Amino acid sequence: MICRDDIISEVEKELDDLLAAARETLSEAALKAIKEESIGYTKHVLNSLTTKELQSAGAYNRFLENVLAQAQMWMHMR
Repeated sequence: MICRDDIISEVEKELDDLLAAARETLSEAALKAIKEESIGYTKHVLNSLTTKELQSAGAYNRFLENVLAQAQMWMHMR
């Protein structure tokens, strides 16, 4: 059973991988802000999902893709 903490941990791991590639072009403060915005968004969305929705692998994959795409957008905007 997937729980919210597991999803947040996975999102944090994926964000760390994504943001590692941007360390040369963005400040640590910008990277930290992007990660905090992404995790905040993740928690907001997770709070609105039902248990059944949390168990959907397809929905999870789509959600993770969306979070990473938003983080990339924020990286390019800074």
